[in-house]
Amino acid sequence: MNTYKKIVLLFVLSVLFTARVLADSSTESVVTLAKQLNNGSVDSSFQPSGYFSFRPDWRKCVSPLCGGIFVKAVNQKLTRCVNGQLQAECYVASIKSNFPDFDLSTVRLLQGEIKSKVYKGFGNLGIFVVKAGFQAATTAVDGKIFVGIENNGIVCITTPCFSADQYSLNSKKIRTISDIDLTSVNAPDTLLGQANDLLANQGVLLASGVNQQTEGVAGKGLAFVATQFYVPVFPKAP
Repeated sequence: MNTYKKIVLLFVLSVLFTARVLADSSTESVVTLAKQLNNGSVDSSFQPSGYFSFRPDWRKCVSPLCGGIFVKAVNQKLTRCVNGQLQAECYVASIKSNFPDFDLSTVRLLQGEIKSKVYKGFGNLGIFVVKAGFQAATTAVDGKIFVGIENNGIVCITTPCFSADQYSLNSKKIRTISDIDLTSVNAPDTLLGQANDLLANQGVLLASGVNQQTEGVAGKGLAFVATQFYVPVFPKAP
């Protein structure tokens, strides 16, 4: 074997070995090492806190005791309500939004916070202050876990390639993943295009679903298989 072929063979073997190490390493090691190798940053501006699912209050009683919404912090068994107690979900009597055309019926997920508000004659029933609203891609139910997914800039020449960061909403948990599977959502092409644009342009795609292990050329990968994803409608994308 001539010298040139030996060099090529050694290069290929080193790439495969590196990929195997990345595939078998812990999430934290993969994130740090891979981003350093690609001159990227481990930090992200994405804030995973303050995400809530909600349901309208259809009870028939005097307002503001009824007629507001029930909110629930996603990925959490309990949510801290305006009275300081932890409950499965919290009632708030009203919603505040700085978006003039805000329409609660068009969104599935909210980002914001529960704040105190005293209603004359009824006490502190709370208010939900909306920071952002997200439309679900379909009418399907939400998945098991809620995450934010962001392209981390890693570029590979083999698989698996851990090129995305997965942030667990309302948590400090971060893991790196090698695949994002949106096919099970069966979303319209327009919304699927918006999702792909977010990932391609340094945005964060919100989704719900599960993680599944995959097999790549150089070892095991980790995919996020979405059963639902969410695109921002408030504030509107530029």
